[in-house]
Amino acid sequence: MEDVSFSVKKGEILGVVGLEGSGNHELLLGLFGAYGNTTSGHVILNGKPYRVKSPGHAIKNNMALLTNDRKNNGLVLGMSIENNISMASLTNFSKNGWLNQERESAVALQHQSGMNIKFSSAKQPVSDLSGGNQQKVVLAKWLESMPEILFLDDPTRGVDVGAKKEIYELMNRWTEEGMTIVLLSSELPEIMAMSDRFIVMHRGKVTARFEKSEATQENVLQAAMGINF
Repeated sequence: MEDVSFSVKKGEILGVVGLEGSGNHELLLGLFGAYGNTTSGHVILNGKPYRVKSPGHAIKNNMALLTNDRKNNGLVLGMSIENNISMASLTNFSKNGWLNQERESAVALQHQSGMNIKFSSAKQPVSDLSGGNQQKVVLAKWLESMPEILFLDDPTRGVDVGAKKEIYELMNRWTEEGMTIVLLSSELPEIMAMSDRFIVMHRGKVTARFEKSEATQENVLQAAMGINF
């Protein structure tokens, strides 16, 4: 990957468009520290140099990453809903090494109401839920880490139409509150509808940049295929 640079503002959704193999997934993983400090380049976060180290370091610096595979990388399916929600921010739920289960349950119920997660008990296994409700549990988990920057890799993959609409509404609510979102999606109409600006990648390079007003499916796809750029 080379010549990949972009900026994103507070309260903005930046779309990262790319066909399979373009490097867009790897870009988000690298920024989140999934490859450790082997990632090269320069990152400026809130006006200060930021050194990529690890996912834990990224979380401490108010970043979160929803991957495109919730069952293997987003959830622990055998654990309860409330345990999954608290997973990325355990220090907020424990004192002197003891887990505050009452707080954990209360927070899960808050997200059930605020995100319309359908479950009968916060203690039931998250595997009992539908795909859309599982995805909202993953989003709730990251929301509890209080991110300023949220990387979303195919956030509506494998969910029904109703859940998609609810996830779009959540994204808009969060950006209105000042959160920054970097969005990848396998559905081009989705990423074009939700993003304020776009960068397009092809074989590890950024081939084009578009404002929402000038982007069309045709010119975005041409850039993604490396045509005329």
